[in-house]
Amino acid sequence: MTKDNTKSILYDRKASRAENDLIISRMDSVYQAAKLRNTLFDKPAEEFHTPVEFSWSAFWKTFIYENLPPVLFSPIAAIFLEGSLSRAWHVCQNRGLCTVSTQHAPLANIIISWLIIYPGSWMITIAFLIAHFGDDALLKNIDTFQITLAYLCLFTRRLIISAKYGFFRPEELEKLCHPAPEWSANKTERKFIGRGWSNPTQYPGLIENEMTSAMDENDICLHGIPIEFDKKTSDILSQKEGSEIFTPKTSATNEKEVSSAFLLFNIIKSVYKKNFVPPYNPVLYLTMLLIIFTPMVVKYFYGVNVFGSNPLETFITVMSITGFIICFQLFFFGLVCAIDFDRRIETTKRLGELIKYPGIKISSLFENHDDENKIFINLQKRLNVFGWMNIRNVLRSFGETYLYRIESYTSILVFYSLVCVATLNLIVWTEMRHHISSIYLIVAIITCISGISIYSIFKAIKLQSLSQKHRDHIRNEIFIIEEELSELKEQNIDSSKLEDLKAAKDLLVQVDENINFKELVYKPTTIMGYSANPGVIGSVLGLVLTGCLFAVQGFVSTGIEYDASGWFNF
Repeated sequence: MTKDNTKSILYDRKASRAENDLIISRMDSVYQAAKLRNTLFDKPAEEFHTPVEFSWSAFWKTFIYENLPPVLFSPIAAIFLEGSLSRAWHVCQNRGLCTVSTQHAPLANIIISWLIIYPGSWMITIAFLIAHFGDDALLKNIDTFQITLAYLCLFTRRLIISAKYGFFRPEELEKLCHPAPEWSANKTERKFIGRGWSNPTQYPGLIENEMTSAMDENDICLHGIPIEFDKKTSDILSQKEGSEIFTPKTSATNEKEVSSAFLLFNIIKSVYKKNFVPPYNPVLYLTMLLIIFTPMVVKYFYGVNVFGSNPLETFITVMSITGFIICFQLFFFGLVCAIDFDRRIETTKRLGELIKYPGIKISSLFENHDDENKIFINLQKRLNVFGWMNIRNVLRSFGETYLYRIESYTSILVFYSLVCVATLNLIVWTEMRHHISSIYLIVAIITCISGISIYSIFKAIKLQSLSQKHRDHIRNEIFIIEEELSELKEQNIDSSKLEDLKAAKDLLVQVDENINFKELVYKPTTIMGYSANPGVIGSVLGLVLTGCLFAVQGFVSTGIEYDASGWFNF
């Protein structure tokens, strides 16, 4: 094996107290904190994270890896696609194509891969081929649609994995071709939606690094942008612990001021530390059981041998069930999508409540704080307007890689549901051989997948709607300030207060315009490439229901009948 000495293309930029202090020391004014790259002009541009962009080349490369049988064919493809044996070796280990090295993965993961994942992938594929091309005389009790639907579950999972790597940053894709510490099992877990991102507080530095990435993407250093409170609130917050990196006080803050980075960090941490999964567990397990047992129960009702009458039929049936167990992951992906939207809704709501008097309880952000003191950001202060909007920009970009993946997962699940609707119509209108249990199975899959997908879309719409609500509050604040300015002018009040209010109002006007453009036009929350709005749910429901009604019409018009065993007499 040849040794590849190529280094990763990127510096591993992580959150750093020293670097934050350096940025602040170079600032002569607060606005420079919103021009990060200008402030650190002597640093190469490659050291800063840029907004995430989908890579079709990474998607298709992963698609090839995932759809070729593991252990044998996918490693061979890696040799050709990666260009060297060394890079191919590390790609196979880090992507789990042929895991054997404990330097790349824990021993438990290696054992599970070789005992379950690899054999399962091979056997489901073999069962799929036998069902379609085997001897019909030996497969009389096999409905090919069931193993096909099971294989589609596996294929959909592979599409989701391909989308995952498509949203990897270029530096991360490069690091996959290198050994630890460039890439490691811990970094793999941190990138998992169901592990790292579902429980970010369990992975030290994950929230801090994602915040740093979000600040880089927006060219902002929140550490250098203070928020002004009353003295009592400022004193309370100054005594709270954030993290080593995100502290309440920096060299950029005065007596009544607190770092914007500290405030945002604790908003995020207070929400993301919650376990959002338990309320969804009943739905998750019920849907899994429904999919697995529906064809078995229907077959039993019609007196058909559930597992077939010979070893070959038993093998195909067991592999069908195994494929439907993979559906469990699909449902979990769908629920994780809803969970992440839930968390983003909660953080965005808290940010909005901060500017609505009397604000939010300090105890909602910090543990072991029992009094009723509240945090309120007064937008009649120019500095607070500037800080709040920059906090908002960073929050919108927080975990952007995961957000884009989640949006794509929802779209893929909707696509799978529509494929099932199309399959149902194919069976009915072409009058193909099938068992009635397949009809029940397809209806169950459509109901479960569509339900979960629509629920996720509903959460995305709710998140998107918060932009309009916040705009409404901002515009109302502008309206009130305008009236206050007029009254102060009539009363010949101190001109310094007038100037401060006017400056705050002018900034609020820009905030309103920025929210409108950035969050509603340029980078809205999207589903299937469209801005999340009620029309998306209407479109998805319309397609699913129309397809199902069309299939019902087919049953009526074609006069499909089943024999005593549940088989269609085609």
